[in-house]
Amino acid sequence: MTGSSHKKQIILVLSILLFMAALLTMGYFLPRSAFYSQLSMFILAFLSYWVLYRLSKEGKVSIPFGLGLAILFRLLLLFAIPELSDDFYRFIFDGQLIKSGINPYAFLPEVAFTHLDIKEFGGYWQSLMEGMNSRSYFSIYPPLHQFFFWLSSLAGETLMRNILILRLVILGFEGLNFYLIFRITKDWNLPESRLWLYAFNPLVILELSGNLHFEGIVLTGLLATLYFFGKKKLLMSNLGWVWAVGVKLTPLMFGPVLLKFWGKDRRWGFIFAASGFILLFFWPLFLGDSLVNYLQSFRLYQSKFEFNASIYYLIRWISGFFMDYNPIVYVGPFLNYLALALILGISLFRKMGNARELAAAILWIYLCYLLLQTVVHPWYIIPAFGISVLSNNRIFLIWSALVFLSYSAYADEMRVIENQFLLILEYGVLVGFIYWNYLKRFVQP
Repeated sequence: MTGSSHKKQIILVLSILLFMAALLTMGYFLPRSAFYSQLSMFILAFLSYWVLYRLSKEGKVSIPFGLGLAILFRLLLLFAIPELSDDFYRFIFDGQLIKSGINPYAFLPEVAFTHLDIKEFGGYWQSLMEGMNSRSYFSIYPPLHQFFFWLSSLAGETLMRNILILRLVILGFEGLNFYLIFRITKDWNLPESRLWLYAFNPLVILELSGNLHFEGIVLTGLLATLYFFGKKKLLMSNLGWVWAVGVKLTPLMFGPVLLKFWGKDRRWGFIFAASGFILLFFWPLFLGDSLVNYLQSFRLYQSKFEFNASIYYLIRWISGFFMDYNPIVYVGPFLNYLALALILGISLFRKMGNARELAAAILWIYLCYLLLQTVVHPWYIIPAFGISVLSNNRIFLIWSALVFLSYSAYADEMRVIENQFLLILEYGVLVGFIYWNYLKRFVQP
């Protein structure tokens, strides 16, 4: 072993140890309110991640070693109670409702708790109610999402056991993501190191394995869409897309671009297959008032909540010079219509013909959508980031490093207060990167 090789081995080991130390500290020892300590650990993890990726490009990380490392990083958080997000309380509560034979779309949590004798089940239900942040509106999670919540309830009424079931499900789908990314890199003649760009990313690990968000399962569907599209397997590609929609509605926006990709000859086959799969995954919403209640919560989400937005916050700031109230009820729907117009424009006019071009279109659609939303939680960018490792588009890689700044909103234990300086830093760097790498050539004289 040469001196240079030995030095790189030492750097590899140190990077792994620092990465693990940062994950353990964030997962077990720092509250959400300790934002700047959390941010310091995230920066340490991200720097270690980048070193690991650079070493993997030099052949220092084999497939077996890299997979073992990626799994180890995720298992480090196996027994951690999610700290950065409290969404998991609603996940588990909905699962317990389903296990008890109660439709989670039929009642508000507080109504179910007080009028359906849930209180007789003991203090566990009360603790879930106290932990959740969404007790005043109906569940917004699609039926396929709810299926995994129900799985968690089979472990009984113990928080850690419920969390473990959700975490193991997410870990299983992460394994599928690793496999699909690896297979696609082989089919597209991409370097194996693209897999580690996803597998070692600290935001991915923290938000999926740590905070129990299901965007990794959405990514599984989108990767399957690309993989089977490349194989010209319409039915399986269709199923992958509808699977992603079944977990979270957002991938519906890729319907127009997929219609264009399949062309006139197979368009009706795509429509019929998609309709059948959607009915299969969404039939519980047609029970009683479930669909009405679901759409009510969806509209409420679009017209009331705001977090880590970009263009919306800019419009809100400008409107403050002309009006004395928050314009979200008007601006939110307008931005959604604008996003729809851009999505249709990309679908109709962008040159497309193979799986790589489909992936590129999905990324630009995701970017337009997220920049026009009133709420952009850190985990929202993960499906786009997972697709981006298969391309040369590094916008979502940069965003995965910046988006953690939005957690500064929770530095105050009593209320959510967003740090405007850090938001400007996040989006200023992101927009600067987009301009310098993608838009500069359009504005040069």
